[in-house]
Amino acid sequence: MEIIMKKPHAYTNHVHGHALVLGGSGGIGREIVRALAASGARAISFTYGRNKAAAEEVAEELAGMGVAAVHYAPLAIPKTDTDIPAFTHFLEEAVQAVGEEISIAINTIGISPNVPFEEQTVEGRDGWREVYETNVFGSFLTTRAIADRMREHEVRGSITLITSTNGINSQAEFSVHYDSSKAAQAHVVRTLAEPLAKRYGIRVNGVAPGWVATSMNDSVPPDELQREKDKIWLGRFAEPSEIAALVAFIAGTGGSYIVGQNILIDGGYR
Repeated sequence: MEIIMKKPHAYTNHVHGHALVLGGSGGIGREIVRALAASGARAISFTYGRNKAAAEEVAEELAGMGVAAVHYAPLAIPKTDTDIPAFTHFLEEAVQAVGEEISIAINTIGISPNVPFEEQTVEGRDGWREVYETNVFGSFLTTRAIADRMREHEVRGSITLITSTNGINSQAEFSVHYDSSKAAQAHVVRTLAEPLAKRYGIRVNGVAPGWVATSMNDSVPPDELQREKDKIWLGRFAEPSEIAALVAFIAGTGGSYIVGQNILIDGGYR
């Protein structure tokens, strides 16, 4: 009797083409870049803020993983309409550098100042305006610009935003500006996903991590960290690699039918 095995590729996850990661040199972003490379991305471009040495380390690691083309550049996330030309220029440079159109994009950039609400201000480096301009305005402007390029070049791609469970279930006084901005960001995902999917076949999704073991927690009071850990069914914070694995799945063939979702990954949190 002849036994015919089904092709295994239908049940494995593969990332094809050119993947762009905004904020790809630190924290969750760095692990996402690694996960995309491990899933087969042929080309990867990523941005960094001020730490060029970290970006160089990531690029060297990607070359060692067999990624054919790597490009990285510093980038301030666009916050106003006047910032868009510089961002679209960056996209063009990334495509020219690796020789392939962007088919996958992930935006990991976000800030969470963690300031007692009595001390919060609208203006200033840790103020509400800066939080919203980075987390909400930046998400909208970059998603629209990337989708415009995908549409122009007839790429049925995937765009994933790193949102947060804070936008759903947090009541922390010291992060009310961050939490409310993440709720708004999740709404950006839901609102843009439908027209982009229906008109151009572009999938927009959000991944909403709970607590993750990164330096972003350094400014959170220790007693607050312990109270939050006690609410997690698995009894620990996530590792960045665990978030990255889900992001790579959504961006790849495994997530080809996922669109318009804000997927929670929180270890069980109540």
